[in-house]
Amino acid sequence: MDIKRLAAAAATLFCAALPLRAQSPTEWTWKTKLELRANYRDSEETRFALRFPFPPDFLPEGQTVGFERTVDPGHNYELSVLNVQLDAAYAKWFAARAKVHGIDKYRRNPTSTDRKVDADELWIRFGEAPEFLERPERTSFFLQLGKAPKMERQPTRLLESYGLAATAFNRFEDLQALAGGSVGRNLYWRLQLANGNPLFFRDANALAGDNGTPDQMQPQHPHPNHSLGSGFPILYNAEVEEYAFNRENLQFGQGLGYRWQNEAQTLGFDVLLFHYKRTLADTKELTGTFYGGDLDLLSAPLNIALPTKGRNKEETGARVYSEWGNLTAIGQFTHQDIAGLHRDGYELETGYRIPLARGWLEYVQPAGRLSGIRNDFRAAAPKTFPAPSIWWPWTKIDFGIRIGFAHGLDVTLERAKHNVGSPVKLDMDETLVTLRFRV
Repeated sequence: MDIKRLAAAAATLFCAALPLRAQSPTEWTWKTKLELRANYRDSEETRFALRFPFPPDFLPEGQTVGFERTVDPGHNYELSVLNVQLDAAYAKWFAARAKVHGIDKYRRNPTSTDRKVDADELWIRFGEAPEFLERPERTSFFLQLGKAPKMERQPTRLLESYGLAATAFNRFEDLQALAGGSVGRNLYWRLQLANGNPLFFRDANALAGDNGTPDQMQPQHPHPNHSLGSGFPILYNAEVEEYAFNRENLQFGQGLGYRWQNEAQTLGFDVLLFHYKRTLADTKELTGTFYGGDLDLLSAPLNIALPTKGRNKEETGARVYSEWGNLTAIGQFTHQDIAGLHRDGYELETGYRIPLARGWLEYVQPAGRLSGIRNDFRAAAPKTFPAPSIWWPWTKIDFGIRIGFAHGLDVTLERAKHNVGSPVKLDMDETLVTLRFRV
């Protein structure tokens, strides 16, 4: 599906709701949301020399060794996001959403040469599907079809950046058929059939690095000198490229959860256990890179490959979301098997919203996050593999504050600090200031 067809579908969805609301104004509703984000980013410059034997033409003039290096070091000002979202709903029994982004520099998947306009969400849903800590009045059922977030993704983000576990496992949406419901008001379940997010790698900070961009394969331009570096990538579930089921390597997922909230709605929690399983493809084509995803990514040229076994891709984990007054806490843990390569990811994020209501200043919300990745294949990995950062043990600490103003405006100031088990000390710290405006 190209962008023109996508935009036409979104417009049709939105316009179709207009006459229906006039007929039944108490049942049909529609919403539109526009979001703009601008950023100041300060990334520390650092690099790590690689042992991979790059062909001389792949390296800048006079350089004999390749490096993993900071994507875009120094001080940068950028317009990073333009989102448009259209929602239509009929009571609790039908909902549809089209969310399209333009620019979205920090979502480009997997490199800066990815599509500049894309649909983040495009789905329809039949039946009642409560969100956050909401509970249905009685046993319920729903069916959702289309591109949508994964079931375990945290309901709300307190900082603009992402932790290591969220980046690695559930940052990006999947094309899926999702059935679910509740047994009574509190216990709920999910069953999913999906294309499955392709396996790729990206830098753990805000901006993804450039790995395998088309200009690197142009023989008429040897010795490239790229403006963006590779970053220090970790393996992650990239965004799906399709808008239709591919019928190959389909992923089956299940979820079982329990949510509770007191009558005063001042205390509540939501616990979800989840599991996904699919077969890895030989390769997955991704826009913006000539590297293939899935098994192709794990096998470098010159027979330098990670010690894989089989084709299994499986994730098992849990997510907890809780609110206590103005305090919010989110935790997640995921164990992943990638063709016999095992790793664990964890994340804990919390923040406290302090209401102020002083003219334009509405609230401040300090927040912090601890996240980490642990891999069990480091000892067996070939030291000449071109991206050794994918097996380094890694801890990331993010802390900051969001300041909310009137009329949909807020500013988030945050700092990311990294502690990685690399052979040499690396400084990957980053400061991010985000100005967000929502209508």
